[in-house]
Amino acid sequence: MVELKLHIDQSVAYLWNKFEAALESSPCRANGVPKDVSFVGETYSHETSNGCPDLEPLHREIMAELKTVREGQEEVSGRLANISGSREVKVARLEHVLREESLDVRVYLTNPGDQANGSFYVKTCNAGNRAYGSDWIVFQQRYDGTVDFYRNWTEYRDGFGELGGEFWLGLEKLHRILGSGGATYELLIELEDFGGVRAFEHYDEFAIGDESEDYQLKTLGKATGTAGDSLVLHKGKKFSTHDHKTNDCPTFYHGAWWFLQCYDAHLNGKYLIGKQTQRGGNIWHTFRGSLESLQATKMMIRPLAITNRDKLRARP
Repeated sequence: MVELKLHIDQSVAYLWNKFEAALESSPCRANGVPKDVSFVGETYSHETSNGCPDLEPLHREIMAELKTVREGQEEVSGRLANISGSREVKVARLEHVLREESLDVRVYLTNPGDQANGSFYVKTCNAGNRAYGSDWIVFQQRYDGTVDFYRNWTEYRDGFGELGGEFWLGLEKLHRILGSGGATYELLIELEDFGGVRAFEHYDEFAIGDESEDYQLKTLGKATGTAGDSLVLHKGKKFSTHDHKTNDCPTFYHGAWWFLQCYDAHLNGKYLIGKQTQRGGNIWHTFRGSLESLQATKMMIRPLAITNRDKLRARP
């Protein structure tokens, strides 16, 4: 990286010396020209278009070399962005590991509805906000971008990733859990930006349809929390992926979700670092707007009966 930057600096100096020498010997000499690479190219274009044919061969040479210099500058910028992103990801990964140790994480086998060969593992944990208690079943978790969430319909239906890292439990498993035992389920969403600021939003009811209904977001209860309600506009929408969709939102925003045109919330987007110049990433509009991608997201459910149990335990 340092060697590349030095090479670029030397190239800029070389181009400037050529430029000065050419102007010194030319009737088209310009005075007081700032030493800026982009200005060098603009000046040559201006001078050659104003009757200075003696500069034309050098102009072509300079422009070709400027192109190489600019490509080098772009490479340096890209590498610096990757280094910065890598640092952010490593910090996020460490924070996640340390936090998991304090949340009483458990993994166990379950079979909602007692289906033949229907058992699967789930992960439960305490809420980050202690007021919301324990025994939350996690169905989505992201924190470092190591798992690609741009997946097809089958993968979102069946699930992907590892419970110990980033993962999506699977829409079919989620539907089975929500439909088991006649219980009403609540939803808790936890968010964190790259500045370490955390927020949450709680919904006192949550249910989705089955696969024949494209796992439609059918029920979404009253929202309370610090993140703001960015999910309400998605109520009634069908889940879509890039190969199973009603519009181009999954492809355009590189993810999968209960899209409308296109989203107010999207937590399965491309993993991007912080503020962006255009919409994209993991977004919760009422928390950090549509141009700032989040570091960590977690979506969790549990039966409301557990909420009532926790309230009873909390009584004096």
